[in-house]
Amino acid sequence: MQVFRSIQDEALVRSIAGATRRLVFVAPGVSAAVGKALENRLAQAPGLQIMIVLDAGEETCRLGYCDAPSLETLSRSAAARGIPIRQQPGIRIGLLMADDEILVWTPTPLMFEAPRGSDEPNGLLLTQETLQRLPEALGVDPEHPEADGEIGAEPLHPENVAAVVEAIKAVPPAPFDLSRLSRVFSSKFQFIETVLRGAELTKREMRLDSLIVNSDAPEELQPLLHTTVQPFNTDADKAIEVPVLVNGEQAFNRAGNPLTTPTTQTELRGYWTKLTDRYIINLPGFGKIIRQADKAKFEEGKAAFESVLKAWVQGFQELVKGDHEQRVQRVVTLVEQRMQRASGRQKLTREQIEKLVRKGLDNLRVIEPSVKVVYKNITVESTRDSEFLEVLRKAVYPVFLLGQLGHSR
Repeated sequence: MQVFRSIQDEALVRSIAGATRRLVFVAPGVSAAVGKALENRLAQAPGLQIMIVLDAGEETCRLGYCDAPSLETLSRSAAARGIPIRQQPGIRIGLLMADDEILVWTPTPLMFEAPRGSDEPNGLLLTQETLQRLPEALGVDPEHPEADGEIGAEPLHPENVAAVVEAIKAVPPAPFDLSRLSRVFSSKFQFIETVLRGAELTKREMRLDSLIVNSDAPEELQPLLHTTVQPFNTDADKAIEVPVLVNGEQAFNRAGNPLTTPTTQTELRGYWTKLTDRYIINLPGFGKIIRQADKAKFEEGKAAFESVLKAWVQGFQELVKGDHEQRVQRVVTLVEQRMQRASGRQKLTREQIEKLVRKGLDNLRVIEPSVKVVYKNITVESTRDSEFLEVLRKAVYPVFLLGQLGHSR
């Protein structure tokens, strides 16, 4: 019987299902398969002597030692049967006793490693037979000194060591304390970047040939002048009937109907400002961050704002269609007046100017209104920067909490 083996969920589930007298499970946490196997055993064997000891902390789940939903289900099932699940913070070994068979293994943190393969032993099977075979399995049996053990069949050659050392020198790992710190920070915060598209219609710019609008400037200066016209600038105070947002949520009346109100572009932008001020934290010089715990609420608020933004843009586009001709004529008149002071060879007729203005308006690209949000984890490079840590501390962390995270200044 093999002593050293790869102990994965399949072997644990099989041993748990075979226990008839006693079952002891000690580990950082439970996977979905193991949690289900333990739950089934609790239900099927009421007379079974059972003890379950877990770390079951938040960090354990984040590292990939434990599946939180399965832990919750197992906890409820055990409580319903009056079986307490015990807790041992920091435990990182696995032990399963099923009757007289004992499996001892090193659980895999799935955040960093994939499950072990069948030829990658991570544990031992302990029975009376395997305990007697342990010296032989290790290759130190005095009765068979030449026999190969179950593990370590291949020698570690100096050239293999040299290759590892060279690889580490070429690409050094990040300091482990900083990697740990960045992972803890990223479990609490993320960098966030936001972009509003299509929300500034009254500031949209139409480009016209500089020689047309700036024809009254000296010829040697005309190529240096950038020429744009904001055809909707005078419409900035126009209000569009759109749903009302309160604390990032759409408001309804007592009858359950959405509340609406005339809203200007400035007021619309104010909705977004209130939402971002509520959930996003500015770190001067480093960008903006958001608490992981606030992301779901922020995404709900973003979705509500985006629907109002689309309604406002659609309403504004319909509104300005009504005075499109007036807008064209205003721009044409402006250009025509500027052109009166131009030299004769640069002058255009009103019809020619109008044709160019209409073409410019037609070329204004319609931007689909949307809110783009990008989240990024805090990196080791950030945690290596003492200035970043100081700004972060002042913005969100009391001093003692940084100490708890293992950071020493």
